[in-house]
Amino acid sequence: MTNKVKWMYQGMTGAPVLTNNWGSMTALLDACLVNGFNLQTVTTITRDGSTATATLTSGHGFVVDQVVLIGGCDQAEYNGEFTVTAITSNTVSFTVAGEPVSPATTAASITMKVAPLGFEIVFTGTNKRVYRSPNPLSNRHFLRVDDSLPTGYTTTWAKFARVTIAEDMSDIDTFVGGRAPYDPASPTKNEVPSGSGTAMYSGWFKWYYARNSYHETSGDNGAWARSWVLIGDDRGFFLTNSSGFQGDKRILHAFTDFDSYKAGDNYASYLIASERYRQVSDTANSYPYQDAYSAYAQDTTGKLATRNYTQIGDHCRLGMLSLNDGNNQNISNRSGAIPFPNGPDYSLILHPIYLRESAVGGHLRGTLPGMFWIHQNQPYAHLSFIDNVIGYTGKKFLIVTMDYASEGNTSGFAFDVTGPWRP
Repeated sequence: MTNKVKWMYQGMTGAPVLTNNWGSMTALLDACLVNGFNLQTVTTITRDGSTATATLTSGHGFVVDQVVLIGGCDQAEYNGEFTVTAITSNTVSFTVAGEPVSPATTAASITMKVAPLGFEIVFTGTNKRVYRSPNPLSNRHFLRVDDSLPTGYTTTWAKFARVTIAEDMSDIDTFVGGRAPYDPASPTKNEVPSGSGTAMYSGWFKWYYARNSYHETSGDNGAWARSWVLIGDDRGFFLTNSSGFQGDKRILHAFTDFDSYKAGDNYASYLIASERYRQVSDTANSYPYQDAYSAYAQDTTGKLATRNYTQIGDHCRLGMLSLNDGNNQNISNRSGAIPFPNGPDYSLILHPIYLRESAVGGHLRGTLPGMFWIHQNQPYAHLSFIDNVIGYTGKKFLIVTMDYASEGNTSGFAFDVTGPWRP
C-alpha cells in the first residue's frame, strides 16, 4: 500500500469541476480518491543518477510537490507513484530507485496522471458511492456519499451530499454495525428524507457545494466552478470547498482514520460535515461553514466518530483541541494572541490537533493526522507552501484558508504535504 500524501485543488490541469449539479461531489471524489486525472502520454523517460525526467507535450500542467502515477514502462522502477521535484514547459522530473535502463522502454505507451489517494469504490449507484480504504492498517470503515436528488426535493434548491460513515455495509443502502451519524429514535434520519415540500427534512450530516443562503429553498447560487482543495493519503482525507454561499469561501469536510491513544481502537474514524437537521425552508441562522467547521477549539458540531473509546454504543462527538493561547473561542489562523512572526524564534507556530470526546468524561481520544492548528493571525495566503517551520525539520506545509462566520473572517489550517502522516 502507499502512504504518500497527495494534494489537489480546482486550479490544477484536468481537475474535476465542482458546480451546482447533483453528482458533482461524487464525480470529484471519484477523480481524487480512485481514478486520478490529467492523463497524459509520455514521450520518453531518461535517467541521470537518481533523477528521472519524463518528456511530455508542452503545457502538461503538472506541478512541483504533486504526486503523479506513471504506468506502461517495461522497467518496474519507473512505474508507480512519484513526487514531482522539478518541471519545465514539457518535462517532469522525479526521484527513481535503483539503476533502471535509460531511456525507459515500453511495449505500448507510457502514461502519467495525477495520482489518486488510492481508495476503492465498494458500492455504487446513481450519484451515490460507498468508498473504503484498501490499506490493511486502516479501520477500513465505509464512507457512504449520497449525492442524489432527495425524493420530494425541488431541483433548484441547495445542493449537497449526505454523508455517513459505517463499520460495515452489505449494499449501498444497508449498514451493518456501528455508524455515524445515528439516532436510535430515528435510524434513517440522515439517509431518508421526511416530510414534504418546504416542510421536509432533507438529511442531517451534509457536504454542501451549492447553496445561496441560510435555508435550502433559497437556491443553489448558479452554475459556476466552486473553489476546493483535497489533501489526504490512502487512509483518509480533508476536503475544503466553497458552498457557493457568500462567494468562494471554503468550508471543512473530512473522512479519515485518526491516531488513537487506545490500543486496538476499532472505531478511530472521523467525519466532519455540516450538521443541519432542519426543515428546508428554516431561515434560522445556520451558516453552512459554522455548522461544519471546526473553528472553535472545543466545538463538536458536525464532528463524529462511529463509537466512543469504550467501543460500545452509538456515535461519539469529538471536538478539536489545541494549545490554549488565551482566547476562549480559539480559532485556527485567526488568533491575535501570538504575534507573527513569533519574536523569540521568528517563526510560524503550528500545533497538533487533539480529539476530545464530549461524553464519557471528556477523555482525549487521539490526534488528527496531517492537519495542524495555526496560532497566529492569517500569517500566509491561501495555497502558500511553507517549510523550515521550527520543530518540523524536513516538512513542507500547505496553508489552506477557510471561512468561519458571516462577518467574512478568514481562518484555516496547515497541512503536512511531505508525509507520511502515519506508519
